[in-house]
Order: sequence, then structure tokens, then C-alpha cells
Amino acid sequence: MTIENGSPLKRGGKINWREFLGSTTFIEARNLTHLVGCERLFLKFEGGNPTGTQKDRIALAIVENARSQGAKAVCAASCGNFGAALAWAARIVDIPAHIYIPHGYHVPKDRMKRIADARAELHFEPGQYEDLVELSSKIAEEQGWYNANPGTPGVKEISLDAYGEIAFEIYRDIRRAPNFVFCPVGNGTTLAGIYQGFKKLYDTGKIPTIPRMVATSTRRGNPIVKSFKMNSRIIKDLAREEVKETKFNEPLTNWHAYDGQEALDAIYESNGFADYASEAKMMEFNKQLRHEEGLHVLPASASTLAVMNDLADSKVTVKGTFVAILTGRDFE
Repeated sequence: MTIENGSPLKRGGKINWREFLGSTTFIEARNLTHLVGCERLFLKFEGGNPTGTQKDRIALAIVENARSQGAKAVCAASCGNFGAALAWAARIVDIPAHIYIPHGYHVPKDRMKRIADARAELHFEPGQYEDLVELSSKIAEEQGWYNANPGTPGVKEISLDAYGEIAFEIYRDIRRAPNFVFCPVGNGTTLAGIYQGFKKLYDTGKIPTIPRMVATSTRRGNPIVKSFKMNSRIIKDLAREEVKETKFNEPLTNWHAYDGQEALDAIYESNGFADYASEAKMMEFNKQLRHEEGLHVLPASASTLAVMNDLADSKVTVKGTFVAILTGRDFE
């Protein structure tokens, strides 16, 4: 199957999103290994997906499900990345998309351009991201639209399954499981899905152990990391005032993580951990990735290397194979 120039796919044919998504860049970062303090470092760069993030993996699977149900439109709240991915995917299957963005958020220009180019309808509303998830979910129910928001029954399962493909691709490339997988977390869906993928590999006997899953995020508001640091096995929401968004950390901030319990379970079950990265460290490794490996990533995703660097001497074993999940972005 081919999709040319983002043109809509005629209704009727089933999309196999794995045919043209994923299989993203996976490289050994020898130039960065000494900077982060680990024995072997691999980078899984999700910037090779059509809109430049891992969100494309779930977006097309979600809109295919929406189309199979005869949905009139799809809608979701977003801080930029998922909105761009959903708008792109909805355009492919010729379903209208409605993207709800918190008024005043620092949405990158390339994300806005992609949403506009895909002819999705943008709705800027007051409130935080979680408020707009609630608002857009209510509107979806009233209008008969497909609710693509995280945490929605059906969407959760589709998303976890799609992100599990990242684990399969890592295994395919190195023919074994790494010792550690560092993943940036906001809602926690990506980390939980990758863990689920490795668990399937373990359950089928393809790998002898599951990697230790490491969640990385901002100091300015993430319930997954805070819950772990409180030694809680149950995800706990933050107070709204704990969240402090900036143009660098918005993909990581929230007071309620919709798939946070699944992510927290993955961390504990894999004997992993979670920690914060400072914005200064994110920007430092954002630049290092560009200079040393030629990868243009979101500063938020560089939290993986920042935490790796901060914790290598005390909380993780230097020996072993480390994988960092990185999200790309377009040039502005």
C-alpha cells in the first residue's frame, strides 16, 4: 500500500499502519557514551515518522478504528505533537479532525503548520490540558465524534499495542533486550506500551529478561515521577498549582497522567525507576545530540540522557546496554 502526498485514502481499504510507520532510526551513540556514563548507548529516534514523533504510531491506528466504526469526525486535546499526528492521520483516511489546544500554550510553529496543512479544525480554549481532555470528550459524545483522547476505553488498548512495536523494533535491531530503556513520560502511554511489547517478547521466550524501564520527566510537574519518588504503587494526581509549563517542558507536564498507573506498574514490575531532569540539562543534551549525532530532538525527549547522566554513578549500573527513546521535531 502507498499513500502519496498525504492524499486521502479511499474509504473501504483497511490500513496496515505498520507498512509505513515505525522502523525508525536506531543507532549506537559512541560519541555520547562517555558523556552520559554508560557502557553502551543506543538511540531510538522517532523523528523518522511522518510528523516527526512517536505519536504517529498511535494516531493512524486510532483513526483506522474510528473509520471502522463509521465516525463522523475524530477529536482530542493536545499540546501539539498528538494534535499534529492525529490531524495528519485523519487527513489520510478523509475524516474531519478537531484539535483542542489550551489557550496560551507554547505550541511549536511546525506543529501548528502541520495541523493547519492537514485541514484539521483548531479550537483554542481556556484551561489546562486535562480540562480540554474533559471538554473535548464531552463534545465528542454530544456530536457523535470519535473520542481519541488518552484514557478512553479502546484508545488506551490501541495505543499500548502500537507503542509495543518500538520494543519489537529494538529487539529486531540488536537481537536481544537492552538492560535499560529510558523513556520521557507525560501521560505515560509510550513507556507503558514499550514495556508491554518487551513483556510479550519475554512471555514468548524470545528474551530472557525484561529491560528496566526508566521514566524521565520535568521537575515542574509530572505525577508518574512524583508517585515513584513517594514510593507509591498507586499513581497520585498533583495539585494543579504544582504544574509550571514552559515552551520546553510542556510535552512532559500534567497534573493527571491518563496512563500513569500503567506506566508506574511497568516501572515497578521491571525494577526500573523514575527521575526528573532540569531544563538546563535537557537543553545541554539537546545540543549534544545535534552536534554529536546530527539528531534534532525535542528538548523534552533529551530528558532521557539528562537523567542517565545524573544517575549513572549512583542509581544504575554503568555496565550494560542503554536505550534512550527520542522524539524529533521539524525545523521552525
